[in-house]
Amino acid sequence: MSKSDRHTEGQLSERPLAELIREIIDAGLSGAIRLSNDPAKVVIYFDKGNLLFATSNVRAHRLREVFKRNRTSATQVDGFSSNLSDEELAAALLENGMITPAVLQQTRSAQVADVLRLALLWTAGEWSFDRRVRVDGDFPPAIEINRLLLESARQLPLQFIKSRVGVGAMNYSPGEIEDLPLSPAEAKTLARVREAKDDASLADLTTKDLREHDLLRAVYALCLGGVLRPDDQQTVLTDAPRTRAATKEVKAAAPAVAPRDPNAEANALFIRLNSATTHYEVLDVGTLAEMSEIKKAYHELARRFHPDRFHQSELRARLESAFARIGRAYETLSDEKLRRDYDKSVAAKDKTKAAEPVPAQKETPTAPASPKQPEANRAETSFKRGTEALERGQHEDAIRFLAEAATLEPRVGRYRAYYGTALMRNPSLRRTAETELQAALKLEPNNASFHLMLAELYQRIGLRKRAEHEALRALSADPANKSARELLSSLASK
Repeated sequence: MSKSDRHTEGQLSERPLAELIREIIDAGLSGAIRLSNDPAKVVIYFDKGNLLFATSNVRAHRLREVFKRNRTSATQVDGFSSNLSDEELAAALLENGMITPAVLQQTRSAQVADVLRLALLWTAGEWSFDRRVRVDGDFPPAIEINRLLLESARQLPLQFIKSRVGVGAMNYSPGEIEDLPLSPAEAKTLARVREAKDDASLADLTTKDLREHDLLRAVYALCLGGVLRPDDQQTVLTDAPRTRAATKEVKAAAPAVAPRDPNAEANALFIRLNSATTHYEVLDVGTLAEMSEIKKAYHELARRFHPDRFHQSELRARLESAFARIGRAYETLSDEKLRRDYDKSVAAKDKTKAAEPVPAQKETPTAPASPKQPEANRAETSFKRGTEALERGQHEDAIRFLAEAATLEPRVGRYRAYYGTALMRNPSLRRTAETELQAALKLEPNNASFHLMLAELYQRIGLRKRAEHEALRALSADPANKSARELLSSLASK
């Protein structure tokens, strides 16, 4: 019996989801992938190589929770029984005029992206693929699957990537997909392949200005994104090896790509930022990026995602928090001294991590400890870790954790306020700190603590009148606020 006629299964440690999806797309397969990484379960449906839908048993992936994060307020959604299925909830919201079909489609797309974002980082668990399964779908999700596959390789543990790349005498050649935003390391690797004019081995791709682990990660990312093709790679879902000729034949029959949706692109940005751990990853550039590349990346993000472009969109609050993080990354990397100091800090952390064993799958941030743990719990955990780091004086860690909390739950005022407080300790980031504190006050206008935080920021940068104004507003909200009175007294004596 051939692979194409049977139910196929295996271990994610031997064939991760990203490689399975790449094979399904290239071979134009239909069916369903089921994944299990206890206690989490995921099912992903395909039709002729096109992604149709993805679902999981993780509570944060229920349509109700996705609506709360992206579109509909908690009050509106909670007005319906928690026993409703995703389909029943969607029908009820449509029937009551609370959402439009377009909003539902965008939210469904965000739901699928969230499911994939979780499962693409699993390096342990089981998978199975059944070609007989079919699902009715009236729309494909508006996500860039090739970009998502490429970005997943940037987040996987290096030791795992080493087990997937560089084994044997595999050669690589250009693929059919060329419109993905590449990091400098990926762009250099692709250029080397093109220079070879035929198949290129890893030895051919090695350069003095590209470290070995950066090369391996770049090769793996390019292969998952369809930008590079490993020649004659062994397949697990079909009998024939994946070759350039077969890929071109499938791509020729593929439907045209739908026009880009700004809201879907914004959701893709949130996905990337939630998994970014460095300023370079926030701007989507390599660690060796030149200043011109950093400026270009920042201005492109500003052109596409500045909050002012989404003035009437419900995504604006999330984009304000996201763009504050982008601005902080740019302010650091565009200053030579700040960048050198930052690189030293990152290098020290990488050296510490390199001496540690590869973390178990349960430590992967995107894999929840329980299917009942909502996304809000993850934000609260990051917030607690951030405030603890702030108390210890570990400002870089505090900023990272508090940024994650503010990005995951941008409508929680204390997340935005404490993120701003952490930022104000760096003189080059105080403009971003002001933006975060003002956002917190928009959410909670009568919060005395937030007014006091903003007053302290204005005091630091020498804006005495503004500091006095905010301190007075803090006293107005809380007449017994001792800290506000002390600050006003201090300002009056100067």
